[in-house]
Parts: sequence; structure tokens; C-alpha cells
Amino acid sequence: MSNTPDRDEKKAQVQDYFSRTAESYVASFPHRTGSDLQRLIELGEWHSQQQALDIATGGGHTALAVAPHVAQVTVTDLTPIMLEKARAFLLSQGVTNTQFQVADAEQLPFPAVSFDRVTCRIAAHHFPNVAQAVQEVARVLKPGGLYLLIDCMAPSDPELDNFDNKIEKWRDSSHRRSCTTEEWYTSFKEAALLVEHAEFLRNKLDYDNWTQRSQLPLHEKLALEHFILESSLHIQRYFEVTRRADGHLDSFTNDFILLKGRKP
Repeated sequence: MSNTPDRDEKKAQVQDYFSRTAESYVASFPHRTGSDLQRLIELGEWHSQQQALDIATGGGHTALAVAPHVAQVTVTDLTPIMLEKARAFLLSQGVTNTQFQVADAEQLPFPAVSFDRVTCRIAAHHFPNVAQAVQEVARVLKPGGLYLLIDCMAPSDPELDNFDNKIEKWRDSSHRRSCTTEEWYTSFKEAALLVEHAEFLRNKLDYDNWTQRSQLPLHEKLALEHFILESSLHIQRYFEVTRRADGHLDSFTNDFILLKGRKP
């Protein structure tokens, strides 16, 4: 599949964003911890002879969690600088059963039926074509292999969906789309991956930390804060928007989905 110029531009935006913010994602508390990462390991049905692939590794935290349970983890990311930061992080943690490969999630540079397990955590919302990325996972999985996906999720309510994706895009121009549950199920079905388990989680986001991690300029941070605080009561209740004593935005929540899909 050849990329269109528009898709190439979107991927260049992702590379630019993560080249600038790589260190903050290695250090990010929500990325390196969380019950979702623990659940991914609990659901993975691991054993010591498996070959695993971690797509869009970011800081390498998912690969770090997977590595003790498998023979080898192939760690990938679209952004070379981000991948180098992940490599340094994993080596600093004593991980030795890894190999590293710059890779586009929509055009994985691996033969078919290469991996027993594929993971992708808090990354797919950056992919221009999520359905194509899921097709690629299905292609490289061995029969009986598992895809363990975690990503931020848009609510099915159109008003909440629009709000959620608008503020994500405002904060980070490389954001493409947080998909709804229905969209994820459709992508898995089209790739012939059988969803065996689904979980839904909520994550509390500290506004200052959330915007600092993306290096959002101060004037944009204030404008985005105003937009969130002036949103409808329906939106503020759903996303649990809270203010500090001085009236500034303190925190809000967003939704996450965890899917376990098996290749027949």
C-alpha cells in the first residue's frame, strides 16, 4: 500500500512531536505505571519461548513489562529519536532480550506469521489509518497469537466524541483520532481478529502535567483551559472536570479501552 502525501505529512507530524517530547514520555508517570499495564500482562498468556512485538513503543514501558515473560521482544517506533530513548531506558533497566527496529505501524517491516504476541499501548490514536494498522498486526501474528491493545477511547456520544478528540488534537497536533468502542470492534472484525476480552478504564489527567508533556505554549494552554471550563455541563460531568481553589482547571478524566484479540 503506497502512502498518500497527506498520510506522509501526518506521520511526519508524529515524528516531529515525539522527537521534541521523547524525554517527557520516557519519564511520564501515566505511561510507565498504571493498572492497564498490569492487566495487559495478566491477560497475555505468556511463555518463555514466545516472540513478541511492541508497536509504537514510546518510552519502552510496555516492552519492559513484557520482556521477562518471553524469549524476545522486538521494540518498534516510527520516530528514531524516540526509539533511541526507549533503547537507553530498557538497557538501563537491565533488559537484554530485545531488538529495535524503526517501523511504521501501517507497514510493518516483518514477514507474515512472525510473532506470538503483539502489543500496542497508548499510541494508536496517532495512526492515520487505524484499520490498516490492525490489518498489519493480523498479518504478522502467528495463528493462535494475541493482539493486546490499549488506547484512549472516545465515547460513543457524538458530542462527547467531538469534545474528546478536539482537546486531544489541540494539545497535540499529531493526534489523529481516539476511536470509539464500535470503531475498534469493526477494525478487529475486518482483520479477522476475534475479540476475546474487553475492558474499559478511566484515567485522571492532571491538566498542568498533561499540557507540559506536550510542550503546549502558555497562550494555547490558557485558551484550551478556557475552552474546557466553558464546555457544556454534560461534557464537564462526563469528563469529571475539576477546578482548583483559584478557579483554574485542575484535572479531568478520559476513557481507555483494552482489547485482547486472537488470530484464529
